[in-house]
Amino acid sequence: MSLAVICCKVLEKEIRAVIGDTPAVEHLTVMEWGLHSRPNLLLEALCERIRVIQDKVDAVFLGYGRCQALDKLPLDLKVPVFYPEGEDCIGVLLGQDRYQEELFREAFTWFLTPGWAAMGIEFVFQELQLLSMAEKAIDPLQLAHHALKDYRRTLVIEMETEDSENLLKKGQEFADEFNMRLEKTRGSLSALERAFGKALRYCSKATR
Repeated sequence: MSLAVICCKVLEKEIRAVIGDTPAVEHLTVMEWGLHSRPNLLLEALCERIRVIQDKVDAVFLGYGRCQALDKLPLDLKVPVFYPEGEDCIGVLLGQDRYQEELFREAFTWFLTPGWAAMGIEFVFQELQLLSMAEKAIDPLQLAHHALKDYRRTLVIEMETEDSENLLKKGQEFADEFNMRLEKTRGSLSALERAFGKALRYCSKATR
């Protein structure tokens, strides 16, 4: 029984917590962060990696939300691909319903997961596609302030994989930088665990 896991850098800690030392996981690939902002490139990169590994495993588990890409996985892959419910990593860690509820409470919310917090301010530039501005001698931080001027809340998603005190400190620094109020909520590994469990069950049946 063999399972390959491919995940985004942003969800690496959560993925490692879910898969633990499961013997079936023989391959773990951590992809660069930020590919979700270019769905076609994300899809291409994932398909390339899956095709490299598909003859060596029974299934593939992706540590990604749909990210406008996974629904377009080609049908000619040789192994089934499993991934958690959720439009993106926020939906994966909060659950899509709670994600929508938080947006209903405050539409102008910037969600901060442990993975995104670890990236620092650069992740904002990546998310807003501002990194190219630095090459043109334009201050990306100034542009980020302009882009986020209507945002009112930074919502930190606490996870059992992260030190809450350190995470909240980073969240407060982010909120202060962009003049937002800081709030926190508790995320869950359940969506990742469900999808991982499905992948393992498939592998078990495939090898009988």
